Amino acid sequence: MKVLAFNASPRKTKGTTDIILNHFLKAATEAGATTKKHYVTELNINGCLGCFTCWTKTPGKCVHSDDMDWIIPEYGETDIIVFATPIYNGNIIHYLQQMTERFLPTALPYQVEHRETTRHPARYQRRPQKSVLIASAGFPDHQAFNIAKQLFPNSLHITLPAAQILQDPAGAEYMKGFTDAVHEAAKQLVNGEQVVPELVEKLNVEYSPEMKQMIRDQANNHFENQLQG
Repeated sequence: MKVLAFNASPRKTKGTTDIILNHFLKAATEAGATTKKHYVTELNINGCLGCFTCWTKTPGKCVHSDDMDWIIPEYGETDIIVFATPIYNGNIIHYLQQMTERFLPTALPYQVEHRETTRHPARYQRRPQKSVLIASAGFPDHQAFNIAKQLFPNSLHITLPAAQILQDPAGAEYMKGFTDAVHEAAKQLVNGEQVVPELVEKLNVEYSPEMKQMIRDQANNHFENQLQG
């Protein structure tokens, strides 16, 4: 079982996105999977030009020659693909958006109906069996992830609002139920199991109104002190 993960956060090891991703990968390794993690900001990935050369003139081959040359073949050989992103301005970070757009060569140009929607059929039969979206946000509201979830509708969603809570030892202990759920979900996926709805609920944290207000107050105090310092 192969797990391929991409963390698109520019904060890399210093960000909360990486904390959540590391929990997932640690559990996947313990379950027997071979895991690889890449930081998207360290990769050379050019933006899609919308020229459709990968569909018409050189089917399956992009006009760019960069790190996507090895990412796409490795993507096809993996069993579980994990995309991790912070939420900036209500959306996934542009590093991840640019990367996912470059997977266009893996699709055929034709339009087909699939579950009452239109999609492009896959060019290759071998694709990851499962995909995971890990997203962290600074706001305490779960609505912060609406766009991200729409962009990855077929993925298992692991989302944590006010994710900065993980950087505080007391906060990390408070969120142990969430991180334990991340571990359990990773193990279930590696073992070929379906992640049960009860676990999915724990993977998508929703705070009480009182907790949300406390988080807002703490964030406001933090930046007020930064401005005064």
